[in-house]
Amino acid sequence: MPVVLEATGFVVSEHTVQVRPQISGLLKRVFFTEGDPVRLGQRLFLIDPAPLQAELDSARAARDSTRANLERLQGLVQGNYVTPQEFINARASAEQAAAAYRRAAITLSYTDIRAAVAGRSGGLTVRAGNLVAPTDAAPLVTINQTRPIEVQFSLAQQFLPRLRSAQAGGALGVVVLREDGAGELDHGSVVFMDNAVNASTGTLTLKARVPNEREQLWPGQFVTVRVQLALEPHALIVPETAVQTGPAGNYVYVVVAGRATKRAVSVDRHQDDLAVIATGVKDGEQVVERVPTSLRPGMVVRESAPAPPRARIGLSGAGT
Repeated sequence: MPVVLEATGFVVSEHTVQVRPQISGLLKRVFFTEGDPVRLGQRLFLIDPAPLQAELDSARAARDSTRANLERLQGLVQGNYVTPQEFINARASAEQAAAAYRRAAITLSYTDIRAAVAGRSGGLTVRAGNLVAPTDAAPLVTINQTRPIEVQFSLAQQFLPRLRSAQAGGALGVVVLREDGAGELDHGSVVFMDNAVNASTGTLTLKARVPNEREQLWPGQFVTVRVQLALEPHALIVPETAVQTGPAGNYVYVVVAGRATKRAVSVDRHQDDLAVIATGVKDGEQVVERVPTSLRPGMVVRESAPAPPRARIGLSGAGT
């Protein structure tokens, strides 16, 4: 039986990118449909490149002209037909023109906006035909990485020693379930444990990473998280329905020589539909799984039809 801790968590994207323009201009085209998954490097937007292309052409002409002039003066300076200072000035002009050309090429590249991360796109805040600028309040679109994805949750500080001990033995496995705890969504492991306990809540923040290959987990979604601290190899378990509660505490009905015997038990923990018993019953003893309200100590009990080992309908053996 696993030794687990359970908490409510919420899904967060491991990598979120707000796509913003780096230049001002007319948004000419949008190459994707909002809400669609996008690939790393996929083309997303095109800002009208015509004005910047003209600037690049002008910068290229200036670069070529100053470069040609520098090559001409290089031969003349060796023959002392021009002064060394004239040659130095020509070289500086050529270097400035080359730098201006590189800047113009970089600026032109900003018209082609591509995805910086693979993920799922959000809603568009602007459509083709509108003017966009780096100072706009809203991004063009937000991309959330969804595969893999993280689940953030908190546990009480009292579990910190057990968490640290389990973490020292290897990765802490987690199971992510629906918010109501019914149905597994994915499996992963703890990748982050905060370096301080929240003094106001007395809890420790953790994050688990899961593959999310089927995209069942969505950023902002609330889920149930089970952290497996250890695996108890010889746990003594009975069906949860076998454990009754009375004025003196928990008890079960053990079948001895065909008759019901009331036995006080100490329950270590509950896991799904099973109860892990600390004391009160022994391995191999039979207990009544579904206790009728009329059952009293000493009454004759007959076993029902055999059932699968885990369900053990009717009389159920306590065991591993």
